[in-house]
Amino acid sequence: MTIKAQCSVCKGFALADQFKLHHTYRKMVCPNCFSGKTKQQQEMKKVEPQKPLGWDKDDEYLEKISRMRKQEDQAQFEKIPGTDHVKCTCPHCKYTFRYDPFRKIPKTCPYCNNDVPKLKTFTLL
Repeated sequence: MTIKAQCSVCKGFALADQFKLHHTYRKMVCPNCFSGKTKQQQEMKKVEPQKPLGWDKDDEYLEKISRMRKQEDQAQFEKIPGTDHVKCTCPHCKYTFRYDPFRKIPKTCPYCNNDVPKLKTFTLL
């Protein structure tokens, strides 16, 4: 005799002896939710907007470059009074560290090891 139970995550029914404890939900879930199939189905419903007619590889490249430039602009540099150094905020991890624009040291963020963006229009006055 098998008993069916309702999953509290997806509201679907499954055999009660197949339920497992899920570490993220912190409750007993059906096999579909445990394996991630339910989450995959929800992500498939969230379809990204379709590209307009005529969208090609050149447009993909231009969009990628645009995203990279926006990300480059997110790095924040502030002058540290009394020194030639600037205070840099990493655009990836938001870690703040001291940066020497003349010697360009450090070359990477000390916390996440991503490259420090180029310091373009910054005056040390």
